[in-house]
Amino acid sequence: MSERSYRIDPGAPVPGEIRRVACGRIDHALDELRGNSDSSRAESVHEARKDMKKLRALLRLMRGELGDEVYAHENACFRDTARQLSGVRDADVMILTLADLERRYGELPGAARRLRPALVAHRFRVSAGSMRPGVQTAIDTLVEARARVEHWPLYTDGFEAFEEGLWRSYRRGRKAYRRAQEEPSPEHMHEWRKRVKDLWYHVSLLQEAWRPVMSALADEAHELSDRLGDEHDVSVLIEWAHRHASALNGADPMLRGFDVIGHSRRRELQHEAFDYGARLYADKPSRFVSRIEGWWDATSAKLPSPQRTSA
Repeated sequence: MSERSYRIDPGAPVPGEIRRVACGRIDHALDELRGNSDSSRAESVHEARKDMKKLRALLRLMRGELGDEVYAHENACFRDTARQLSGVRDADVMILTLADLERRYGELPGAARRLRPALVAHRFRVSAGSMRPGVQTAIDTLVEARARVEHWPLYTDGFEAFEEGLWRSYRRGRKAYRRAQEEPSPEHMHEWRKRVKDLWYHVSLLQEAWRPVMSALADEAHELSDRLGDEHDVSVLIEWAHRHASALNGADPMLRGFDVIGHSRRRELQHEAFDYGARLYADKPSRFVSRIEGWWDATSAKLPSPQRTSA
């Protein structure tokens, strides 16, 4: 298992594996933000933000071990770091979302035709702002966070270390799925999206339990996450257009044609997402956790005993 692999080895002590995975994500983010990769500035920020999401998912998986105080502190650290890096990436996503709508539906109606120049101007303003100080602050914060990883209270070995966090995460996702089905508001869909990302990352972390099956499950969760991400991006673009209607030389009523297109795309993506959700959240949380635990224990039992010595 490589040092930066986002997977937990069933044959290695769990505390050491969690520290390795955490340090691997922090180191990757630091390399990106310091320019030690082939990524452009926008790409490096995007990669670092993904690392923050993966770190927060790791914390949720290990919440029972870490305890509420350590979990809350580290979760806030990585959450706030991601927010410091959000401006340019969010502006880029709105431009890409608009391009997708134009490709699917053709020329936009009314005042919405002025969206692209308004979004480009918005991106320029964000890019010309305090991006560099934000990156340096993120670097300093992550260096301090990496030093704390060694002191995380991780003692339990085996699947028991993940059991509470996995159960809690899947249960929250199942509830969010049902809430979104009942009322697919932007808020409910976005909350479900966050829980789906947890599922995707947790299954990815534990995929060595039974790689062919768990990898396929992770792929399905990834597909669902993408649908929900696209749906969220359309919602954000619609909301941004209405907040900046004056800049488009039009009032809200002039954006009605754009609303029809945007909400039509949202419904398409919701329909696809609910199809994935019906399968991924078919289990009760206890059954879901029990199944993965059985695979994990079976795989761990086959591995040579020297790999499974305690940390």
